[in-house]
Amino acid sequence: MLEREREFDFVHTALRRVLGGEGGVLMFEGARGLGKTSLLRFLRGEAAAQGFRVLHARGSELERQFPWAVVRQLFERSLAADVAEAGDGTPLSGPATLINALFDYEQARSSSGLAPGGEELYSFVHGLYWLCCNLSEQQPLLLVIDDVQWADSSSQHFLSYLINRLEGESILVALAHAPAQPQGDATQDLVISACATPLTTVARLAPLSADAAREIVSTGLGSPPHEAVLRVCMAITEGNPLHLTELVKEMAAREVKPAESAVPRIRLLTPTLLAWDIRRHISQLPKEAIALAGAVAVLDSDAEPRHCALVAGLKEREAAEAAGLLRDAQILRTGVPYAFQSPIARHVVYADMAAQERHLAHRRAAMSLHAAEGDAATVADHLCRTDPGTPPWTVDVLCSAARLAVKAGHPSTGVRYLRRAFAESPPEPVGSLVLAQLGSAELRMRHPGAVEHLAEALRRTQDPEVSGAVRPELALALAASGRYGEAVDLAREACGTSGTDWEPSLIHARTVEVMLSRMARGRGNRRPVTVTASATRAHAAVEAWSRGRSAIRVARLAGAAVEGGVELPDRDVELPPASLAAWTLAQCDDLTDAERVLTRVIRQASAAGHLLAAATAESLRARVLLDTGRLGDAESAARSLLRDHHDTSLAPVCTPIAAATLVHCLIETDRLGEAEELVAALGFARRLPDAAPFVPLRIARGRLHIRMDRYDDGLGELLECRELAIQEGWLYPSSTSEYLPDAVRALAVTRSPRAARVLAFEEVSRCRAFGAARPLAAALRAFAGVASGAKGIAHLEEADHLLEGLPDTLERARTLVELGSTLRRAGSRIEARQRLTEGVELAHLIGASVLESTARSELRLAGTRLAKVGDGPNTALTPAEERVAQKAAEGLSNKEIAQTLFVTVKTVEWHLGQVYAKLGIAKRAELPEALAAACDRAPVRQTS
Repeated sequence: MLEREREFDFVHTALRRVLGGEGGVLMFEGARGLGKTSLLRFLRGEAAAQGFRVLHARGSELERQFPWAVVRQLFERSLAADVAEAGDGTPLSGPATLINALFDYEQARSSSGLAPGGEELYSFVHGLYWLCCNLSEQQPLLLVIDDVQWADSSSQHFLSYLINRLEGESILVALAHAPAQPQGDATQDLVISACATPLTTVARLAPLSADAAREIVSTGLGSPPHEAVLRVCMAITEGNPLHLTELVKEMAAREVKPAESAVPRIRLLTPTLLAWDIRRHISQLPKEAIALAGAVAVLDSDAEPRHCALVAGLKEREAAEAAGLLRDAQILRTGVPYAFQSPIARHVVYADMAAQERHLAHRRAAMSLHAAEGDAATVADHLCRTDPGTPPWTVDVLCSAARLAVKAGHPSTGVRYLRRAFAESPPEPVGSLVLAQLGSAELRMRHPGAVEHLAEALRRTQDPEVSGAVRPELALALAASGRYGEAVDLAREACGTSGTDWEPSLIHARTVEVMLSRMARGRGNRRPVTVTASATRAHAAVEAWSRGRSAIRVARLAGAAVEGGVELPDRDVELPPASLAAWTLAQCDDLTDAERVLTRVIRQASAAGHLLAAATAESLRARVLLDTGRLGDAESAARSLLRDHHDTSLAPVCTPIAAATLVHCLIETDRLGEAEELVAALGFARRLPDAAPFVPLRIARGRLHIRMDRYDDGLGELLECRELAIQEGWLYPSSTSEYLPDAVRALAVTRSPRAARVLAFEEVSRCRAFGAARPLAAALRAFAGVASGAKGIAHLEEADHLLEGLPDTLERARTLVELGSTLRRAGSRIEARQRLTEGVELAHLIGASVLESTARSELRLAGTRLAKVGDGPNTALTPAEERVAQKAAEGLSNKEIAQTLFVTVKTVEWHLGQVYAKLGIAKRAELPEALAAACDRAPVRQTS
């Protein structure tokens, strides 16, 4: 028992007083589950240890009509034992003989006086009083009655009589009482009488604090809970020890760990013992109260009295009376709107309703809330739990709620509302509008049904305005399904829609057509951009880039597109001009401005409900995070975008870009098997579309093949991508650092070093012409790998010089390690050590474990003896390792960490392996202490 020190003191004080010859009453008062029974059990143990005769009984709702039920529980076993031991009935001597009939069962069968009144009742209670006095002469007496509110009236009369005569007697009466129960006058009289006597100590039990709850959860589940878990446990149980203990048992039985990711699951748990207790109390109430409880369960937070009355089919006066009964039974709280005492009670009541009863209740709830102009989403949630055939306003409400849900970033909720709306079989033109809205929402949740529903809406509608709005959406859905040729044709058809040049639907159609033309294969798809000034500048920058213009000119055009701030189109599109401009700036080495613009796009697009634009900007930002060496952040961002994607999902622009970034992150951290599994799970192991968004993914996939020693497959993919990019103008300078070094190495292995040098030289020439430092540095690094010693060093030194001051720490780390290795092979060991040390520290800082391992090997060959990572107090964890370590220290399992961070279990295992090595520990239990001591550690130490 926790936080019951005050009650323990009451127990010890009461026992001391009785041992001193002064009787008394100890009453524990509190709601069910607060620990009254446990305290009485503690009292019995303490009293027995101090030589008390302990007699105990418990009141029961089902035994309240049996006269003297509690009295018989108290005394009959003790009296039978005394008679058997002494051979006579000594305790029943003197005035106590008045109660012989109570315990003479032969006489009881023929006696009708066991529920007496007046003189007969007085005789019995007086005799029982003397029985207690006789027993206390032998040894101090403790009478314990639990749930006294359910004691029969005869026994309550006795207790009241005894309590008023305890002075000078070695008798302690301990009662446990649950207030606010539907009970008779006798119980109220007993409680009032007991509390009025100066010999009574009343202990009103309080709920447990959060600290005590934390201890219970930690003990029950074997690890400390996350604060979010503790909060939800306290919300569910309100600190009730019994409820909390049963909840923890249920969590243990279902193997629910106290991790943050488990919070939604914990909210749905219903401990069996508590569920049956709730059912027992509700079943004893009138049908009106049961109906009202069902209405409150259905309405939940909207359980205003007028709504509850309508849903329950009651008059408001009847509903108010039923609410009073439910409050007396401690099912509902006081006040309005009505609310259950605990979420568990709501779960039980709702689950026990028959399916048809729930259906009717939700229909009534929707009608009542709609009539009161309630929240559209709340009404829609109720409608989704009903069968078709609801009132005519149903479709309008569902569509309105769906628009709000999609705008708030919850397209799956919008799809659920719209599917329910379409189930009403709305007539035209409403039917085609619902289909169009459904297809748009499905596109944003990447559901393949988007193409079918948008196509059907286009086929059905006769309204030019509707068809003009549907065609661009269908074009985007077709592109996301890999049908780029059809998508461009449809987008062009949409641009031919009649209307003024500045009509919103036509502007949107032109924006989509220009974007898809840039992505689809074939230069003939491109058209002049005549949408907005910012769009014109952004596309001019891309065009200049694809034509091989200088980075300075390209960056100037891209900067001009966003110099007045981020401006988004009125309608959602995957690549708004601001995102295009930011991506172009990133190719021109302006990674800081690129990230700033993309962050603004994400913020504004999310606020406007432009989910496609926000997701694509986030995928581009993940790539910028990778380029600036923030591998952990890049991996988290990419995984967040891909967490709901599977092999049958649509693949809008954000998906292949995020997948490419994630594969690169896994390659850099030596998780090749995981990368291969990821590609297969996402459905990207097959032939990919020849479209611009998939070029980065194909490069990542080719690079993965080469790292797994499948040189022919990898080289074929990379060279095919290169030719396609040159042909179509999809020249991503930043991709040079990914594909070129691996392509050159594979070419040297499978064909000839000369062919590798030719490829490297061509890329160096192209990158020099463009003028951006990062791609040129990567090309020089690749060229150095197939050049002679002195030339190779010169190329690498030039690359290192180019990268000084740029935020691309990953490419800088690669260059430093390659330069140090080349210097070491050339015999310049001192200079090699300097470059390799810089490289290994930078690689460790950003979490590039493959590069770090290579650098360490080279340092050893260069004669530097390194302390193991984690040997001593100066080791720093990467951001990804720190996130995993913190979750593990909080008690999460590897599976729960994977779910929380949107990574695989293998990723968690890999990171934990790195953490254990760096912190110098061997098991999970050492993590909290090791993490507390691991601040600001240095990754590398040279030892003499």
